Amino acid sequence: MDAITIDIGNSTISIAVFTGQKHNRTETIPIEQADTRKLSDILRAFREICGPQPLNAKTVPVVVSSVNSTILELIERSVGDVLDQNILLIGREFPLEMKVAVENPDTIGSDRLLTAFAAYQVVESAVVVADFGTATTIDCVNDNGIFLGGVILPGLNLSARSLSEYTAALPCVTPKLPTDIFGVNTETAIQNGIYFGAIGAFREIVERYAEQLGQWPQIVATGGFSKLILRHCDFIDSHVPDLCLDGLYLAYCRYRDSLKAAKPL
Repeated sequence: MDAITIDIGNSTISIAVFTGQKHNRTETIPIEQADTRKLSDILRAFREICGPQPLNAKTVPVVVSSVNSTILELIERSVGDVLDQNILLIGREFPLEMKVAVENPDTIGSDRLLTAFAAYQVVESAVVVADFGTATTIDCVNDNGIFLGGVILPGLNLSARSLSEYTAALPCVTPKLPTDIFGVNTETAIQNGIYFGAIGAFREIVERYAEQLGQWPQIVATGGFSKLILRHCDFIDSHVPDLCLDGLYLAYCRYRDSLKAAKPL
């Protein structure tokens, strides 16, 4: 099934097109640069990639996850104007069929659940998903596919900004791959601290999860900074940059399959 998936995060909008059940292409727009023209161009291009649909259907499902209500309104308008159709928002038009063992499930970000869902569909055993984005989230799913919860930490950029904003003299730096463990100046000292601090926290959290699970889980990394983290993180099993978009597609396909199975013969 062809589909367009859109993940609206805190800092970026990621849009993917799936054709023939494969992730075909992804475009990412920083939130501050998002406008109707850019979104329209991507939507038109992705609809053309999908090509003719079965039974000459005009529409291709546009499946959305959002943690930003203002940008969600922009996406809804753009899809309506360009493709003459409505979006399918997870949690509103269709559910994410995943068991959770947390307080107030409705307050969990859909992006966290989708990445956990996507990882478990592939691994089918205990798995930890670390999403290195605006915030860093490290979530755990057990062998039975139950989302147990996780932790939320400031992302690398947020850590850098907070040091600058809440101190008198420290500069705001860009997180980058360290070249030496010793920071030879203030800038590299901050960069090294943020980078290796994130990896150290990641390792500690996974070890504590493993103690509770009674086994070492599979580890999956995703998000904008995941490729950077991967360079010095030897316990990551899989790196999937666009895991949330994959999760959206899988969740919608499962929902469609459940509807077909429920129809009387």
